[in-house]
Parts: sequence; C-alpha cells; structure tokens
Amino acid sequence: MVFNAVMDHDDAGHNRPTHNIINAMKKDGVNRLILTNLLGIYDEVPGEFGKWNRDTCFGGIVSDDNAAVVSDRLAAESGLDYTTLRLPWLNDRDEVKYTITHKDDEFVGVSGSRQSIADVVLKIVAAPSFGSNDSLGIADPDTQGNNRPVY
Repeated sequence: MVFNAVMDHDDAGHNRPTHNIINAMKKDGVNRLILTNLLGIYDEVPGEFGKWNRDTCFGGIVSDDNAAVVSDRLAAESGLDYTTLRLPWLNDRDEVKYTITHKDDEFVGVSGSRQSIADVVLKIVAAPSFGSNDSLGIADPDTQGNNRPVY
C-alpha cells in the first residue's frame, strides 16, 4: 500500500508525482494507492463557499487540465486499487468528526480536522477495501453552510 499525503500541484498535464508513484507501484507489484487531493475537483462544492473555493484553488473554474483533476483521473485510470481523498480546508482541532461523500455526491462541509483525515486513512489501512476505487470527500458536517474555512 502507498499513501501519498502530498497533493500533486505539478504543471497541468505533466503530473510527474502521480505518474512516478503509479509507475513505481506497478513496477514493484504494489496495488493499493491512497492519494490526497482537493475538495472541488468535480465542482461538487455548493454555494458561496464553493465559489470561494473555486476562485481560490482553481482560478475560478474547475478545468479538465487542472493538475489536481488530472491527478485524480490518472489514479482512476491506472488499474490500481485507488482511493482519492478529497480533503477540506484543514484545522488542528482534536475532534474526530466527519461525513464522507463520494464522487457523484455534493460535498458536505467546508473544513475538517487533521485527526479526522488520519482516522479515514487508518480505516483504509485496517480494511483496504474501504473506499476502494472511489473518491471520498471528507469534512466536518457541522461546517456545512459556512462561507469560509473554519480553523
């Protein structure tokens, strides 16, 4: 299993980190990939916060050639057993509290604790079929409706 905890912000279309990880995994016969990414790569974040997030992270529009979008697509098309973790705006709260959404769901929440993300990763490590071949959005549901991240 490989856990990539660094989002691929390489030049759009190049995505060297994601390509290198996938190629190394295939070469070494490792099949399970956990890949961190951004909320909003499917334009699934609603409302005023969704607009703010698009403006801040994607220059106003989520395009098919954005590095984060391409990284997710490369994982999905790699033939590996992958999970994309779409992270919210993170905070250092100790509370583990989150809702998980899937690729075709509207994202719920705007922020979440690093502890919550770690909890999801540990669930995948303990049961590798959890989140298999899926994209999981993770955030504290109590932050839903906020217009900016909650720190």
